[in-house]
Amino acid sequence: MSEIDRILESCIECGLCVEECEFLKQTCDSPKDLARELGDSHPSENPRVPYSCNLCDLCERLCPSELNLGKACLEVRHHLASEGYCSLRSHQAVAEDREWSLSNFYLAMADPDLDGCDSVFFPGCTLSGYSPWLVVRAYEYLKAELPPTGIILACCGNPTYSLGQEEAFQIILREIQGSMERLGASQIIAACPECYHTLKYLEGLPVVSLYEVVAKQGLPETTPAGEAVFSLHDSCSTRYEQSLQESVRELVRQMGYRIEEMEYSRDMTRCCGMGGMAAYADPRLANKVTRKRAREAKHDILTYCASCREAFAMLGKPSTHVLDLIFNPDWEKERRPQPKTRDQRRENQALLKSQFAAGLKGG
Repeated sequence: MSEIDRILESCIECGLCVEECEFLKQTCDSPKDLARELGDSHPSENPRVPYSCNLCDLCERLCPSELNLGKACLEVRHHLASEGYCSLRSHQAVAEDREWSLSNFYLAMADPDLDGCDSVFFPGCTLSGYSPWLVVRAYEYLKAELPPTGIILACCGNPTYSLGQEEAFQIILREIQGSMERLGASQIIAACPECYHTLKYLEGLPVVSLYEVVAKQGLPETTPAGEAVFSLHDSCSTRYEQSLQESVRELVRQMGYRIEEMEYSRDMTRCCGMGGMAAYADPRLANKVTRKRAREAKHDILTYCASCREAFAMLGKPSTHVLDLIFNPDWEKERRPQPKTRDQRRENQALLKSQFAAGLKGG
């Protein structure tokens, strides 16, 4: 049974999901209204609606029947893609980024200091675009703690999957799978929560979080201690990843910082506004979601997702990435940087690739 049919059959119209979701507030009075709209008309008649959902799964967490409007919207996106519709004009940027990732950015490399590799570090395209320096430092740490460790620079394919483009998504997965086989690696260490979540679609390859690895192996000796208090934002892709969430909190505690939990956190966390590629369909709504989340933070926001970090930076909200706390002694000076433009992200990704291709000379 499709999720649309499940909603039409089982929704009791309690209003809990609509009350907490800006997308649903803007779109319908009840999930059944939206399900009828999605099911009764061809999605190409009003495609902006299914593409405006963040796919964050909070509605499922709130619903007494565990119904999920995001899954319903994703079903429609898959239907559009399967019939050859080109989605929205604004989604062309996603396709261009995918091509960039599979060509100019892509790199698969074994540990340059040792033969072969047991694990592969997968920093993801967003963290690489945010800070090549942090990627290099994290990789140097992994090489020292878990030798031999290789690296794959690529997009995990989540943007493509989120648009419902299953065929293109499978091409990306096959490319990553093939690189893992050629490198002889048996484990992926993902820095990005979205990558961690998405790469689990790879068959027979365990995926662990960088934060779980650091919590187990121990912080670098150079990590400074601090006393700041943060509002910790959990990426919505970690909603049901309790071990990952706790590893981040443990690292923050070990560094001496304090966390004041936000009202909506862990399995009840809210989206930063960037989830599900919704910002491409309705940037005004995405901005509203981001502002709502930022207002809930009483302190500087601490994230462990570079995309979330950049979303809050667009509002000028003081925010810091956990990897900055670990590897960047000057993180306090960079609490209010401007978010990276698309060109700046690509420049950073290209710089990172060139550094690795040169064997990390100059680090």
